[in-house]
Amino acid sequence: MQTEKLIDWLAEDLAVKPPRASRRLLIWLPVAALATGIIFLGLVGIRTDLTSTGAMPTLVKTGLGLVVAIAALMGTRTLLRPEASIARGLAALAAVLLPLSLLLAVDLATWGQEGFLSRMLGKSIISCLTVIPLLAAMPLVTSLMALRAGATSHPASAGALAGLASAGLAIVAYGLYCTEDSTSFVAAWYSLAAVIVAVVGSLAGHLWLRW
Repeated sequence: MQTEKLIDWLAEDLAVKPPRASRRLLIWLPVAALATGIIFLGLVGIRTDLTSTGAMPTLVKTGLGLVVAIAALMGTRTLLRPEASIARGLAALAAVLLPLSLLLAVDLATWGQEGFLSRMLGKSIISCLTVIPLLAAMPLVTSLMALRAGATSHPASAGALAGLASAGLAIVAYGLYCTEDSTSFVAAWYSLAAVIVAVVGSLAGHLWLRW
C-alpha cells in the first residue's frame, strides 16, 4: 500500500512540475532579457539613424530575433514533460529556416553575387559573435533555473533550445545598436552567435537538467 502511495505521489509531482516550470520560463526569460537589454542599450545607445535609413534593417534584425526566440521557446516548453518527443520539440525550429533563407535571397536579388563575400563578412564579426552571447548569458541562466522545475527527459536539447530562445532576445537588443545592415551578414553571423549560445545551453542542460 505504501508503495502504491509513493507511485501516486511521484505521478502527481511530475504532473505539476512542467506547468510550474513553463510559467517560470515564460516570466523569467523575458524579464532577464529585458533587464540585460536595457542595461546594454543604456551603455552603448541605440543607433542614431533608427528613425530614417536604419529603420527597415533594424526591423529585419529584431524580427529575426523574435522569430528565433518564439520558435525556440515553444520547443523548450514542449520538452518540459518527460514523455515529450524530441522531434516534436525541435520541429518549431523549422520556422527559423524561412526568414534566414529570405534574408539571403533578398541580398542576392538586390545586389547580386558580386561582392557577396564582402557583404557577408562586414566589419563587425567579432562584436556580433561576442556581444550577442554575452547578452544571452543571463537569460540563459534564468531559463535553466526555470527548467530545473520541470521534468525533461532530453536535458541537452532543452538546454540548447533555451539557449536559442535567449539568443533570439539578445539579437533584438543587439539589433537596435548594430549598424551592420547587410542581410547576408545578419543571416550568417547572427545565426552563428545564436548557435554558440545553443551549444553552451546544451552543455549546461546536460549537466544541470538531468534527474
